[in-house]
This record gives sequence, C-alpha cells and structure tokens, in this order.
Amino acid sequence: MNLYKKNTKIVFFIALVLTLLMPVFFPALRLHYFTPFLVILFYKKPFISCLWGSIGCGLILDLLSPQARLGMNAINFTLTTGILYGQRRHFFSDSMTTLPMMTFFFSLISTVFHVLLISIFDKGIPITKDWIKYDLIMMPALDAALAFCIYILPSFFFGQPIRKGKDYFMQEEEG
Repeated sequence: MNLYKKNTKIVFFIALVLTLLMPVFFPALRLHYFTPFLVILFYKKPFISCLWGSIGCGLILDLLSPQARLGMNAINFTLTTGILYGQRRHFFSDSMTTLPMMTFFFSLISTVFHVLLISIFDKGIPITKDWIKYDLIMMPALDAALAFCIYILPSFFFGQPIRKGKDYFMQEEEG
C-alpha cells in the first residue's frame, strides 16, 4: 500500500459518492469523507495543489450543507492542510497505518477549527464531555477506520503481494 500509487481521481470520486450518499442512509454519522482524499494529496502533490484541493473539497461541502455558512468548510480544510502538510514527512507513504493516522489527525484538527470558526462567525457550540467524547475522539476514529476499510483493505486483499525478507531481493522472472 503506497499513497504515491493511489489514483487521485478514483479516490476523489469515491469521496464524492460517499459525501452524497452516506447522509441519506446514516444522517447522524457526521464523517469527513474527503479527508482521506486530502491526505493522499499530501503525498502526491505540492503544497499549493493541496491547498487548492482543500478549498475545492470545502466548497463542495459548503454547497451541499443546509447551513448558510458558505466558505466555512473551505477555510477549515485549508487551515488544517496548512498545519498537517508539513507533518507528512513523519509518516512513511508505504505504511498501512499512515492513511488512517493522518486521517484521524486531519479530522481532529478540522473539528477543533470548525468549533473555533463557528465561535468567531456564529454563536458557537457548547463544549461538553459528550462533545469531547463523540466529536473529538469517536468521529475522527471512525474517519480513520473508514479510510482504512475503503482505501487500504481492498489493496491489501486484492493488490500485488508485498515481498518480504529474501523474496524482496529476488527478481521476478519475465516469461
């Protein structure tokens, strides 16, 4: 599993379909379906392209949102990308845990920014123990689990086998 090898068009399409369909079936589940796409962009594109991707994904969410806060998600995702993009060097792109961990961190930081932005531009959200437990811990963990199940497990089961040990140094025979 290497994030450099992921097809960003397919990942974006999956994120868009999930964004459009999952609220119909699970309206109480407030997950960030574009987060894995943005994390994969961190490993494939330069910083400016990631910022533009964040603005685009945020605007899509803003346009689909019933609230009249146009630009809130775009600002949120752009600020989160600005903070997390430099941290990608601490996580290997070919590790199975990178996408879920970076998705968790992106979702966590994005949730904190969302609350701060709503406090600045609107009346704010009360911070309670339940909010911390569910919105700050459980939802980012579910985002990470979703990223693992949708983007890592299929390539693990159906992708090319990972060569380990002495098999790593053996060349494949062409015939």
